[in-house]
Amino acid sequence: MSGPAALLQQRHALVLVPASDRRKITGLTLAERGRRVAVLAGIAPARVVLVRSAEELSAARGQLAKVPLLVMTATSQVVAVSLLAKLALDEPGQRQAVDPARGGQSAGAWVLDAQGAEAALDAVAAAYVHAGTGSGAAVALLDLSLGEGFAPVEVDRRARFPMRAPGDLRAAIRWQYELVNKPLDAPICRYFYRPLARPLTILFLRSPLSPNVISVLSILLSLAGCAIAASGDLTTHVVGLLVLLSGGIVDTNDGEVARLRLEMSKTGAWIDAMGDDMARIGLLLGMGGHVAATHPSWPVWPVTLAAAAMTVLSLVLIYWYCIFVIDSSNNQDYTKALQIGPGVRAEGSARSVGAWLADMGAQIVRRDFIDLAAVFVAIAGGSLVTFSLLSVGALATLIVVVPTHLKIVKAVRSGQIVPVRR
Repeated sequence: MSGPAALLQQRHALVLVPASDRRKITGLTLAERGRRVAVLAGIAPARVVLVRSAEELSAARGQLAKVPLLVMTATSQVVAVSLLAKLALDEPGQRQAVDPARGGQSAGAWVLDAQGAEAALDAVAAAYVHAGTGSGAAVALLDLSLGEGFAPVEVDRRARFPMRAPGDLRAAIRWQYELVNKPLDAPICRYFYRPLARPLTILFLRSPLSPNVISVLSILLSLAGCAIAASGDLTTHVVGLLVLLSGGIVDTNDGEVARLRLEMSKTGAWIDAMGDDMARIGLLLGMGGHVAATHPSWPVWPVTLAAAAMTVLSLVLIYWYCIFVIDSSNNQDYTKALQIGPGVRAEGSARSVGAWLADMGAQIVRRDFIDLAAVFVAIAGGSLVTFSLLSVGALATLIVVVPTHLKIVKAVRSGQIVPVRR
């Protein structure tokens, strides 16, 4: 291993955690959240040391002295991964996170070189001695001790939330849920799916279910809904689409729980992406079954199977690009290939009409839009329209993806694009 990842693995992290605070913020104590934040920032788990007292610091001193060190306080604040990401942990030099929204005060995170680690540990030990058993007071003294000689790095409101008063707990929980909303969420997700999913997210956070298990539950609900929707009976057909829609709502929960409990993983991202695509193919087959039952003299099944085959081929090419070219587990990143082809748009340059259309098309073909539209159209008795659009869409997608794939392959072979995985 080399480069920034290796440098992160070589750094140690000292996380100062509450001595007796067992309050949970969206499923995690302040201490456990601090540990997970350090690991997600790139510190090797074995190098993350949690300290609650001067005695625990003394026991860990041999491991932490004279090595590149990250010091972070999870006492009296809820921390997020962006707090450490802003510090650029793989770069040399000593830095301190500061909060401009609170007058530039310390944000409770410092990066030190090996020479500064020893003095920092002395400051931490002194802070604990002077503060007695109150870890909050120790952190206040530490802020003063480590405030000089560090390059300030401003962090935004998504990096931390101070927890100094008893009434801050509810405000911190509200802050955490604000972080769940993705900046690139489509309006239909932000205003329909997430509000419906939020009560379930709260329940899942109190359960032992992992985000990956929730993803599997979403897939099972979705496929069951597609199977039910294949019925020729209109009422049963609509019920099946509603079950599919519930699977889409649960599909929102897995990502929310993962981000709130800091359990994001590439495996989870792949399960989530493949679940959406399985639901897309399942919906096509379910709609085909319904239309075939209501129009038995039509050649519905050959059209359905052809559309499903075209969808699978398109997905294979899309996943090839995501895995081998850009190393992404989010197949929505394929819009980059549609927008700019093998080239890269210069920063600050105007977006083309094609790029804008690609963005719009990406929103329309998203699962959340299709599932919801299918329900309303079915209630209106227009499932044949939905089936026709899905079939035409499969062909249109293949027509777009195949030439794009050939251009990308050509660019890779000529060296214009350097794949992440060679």
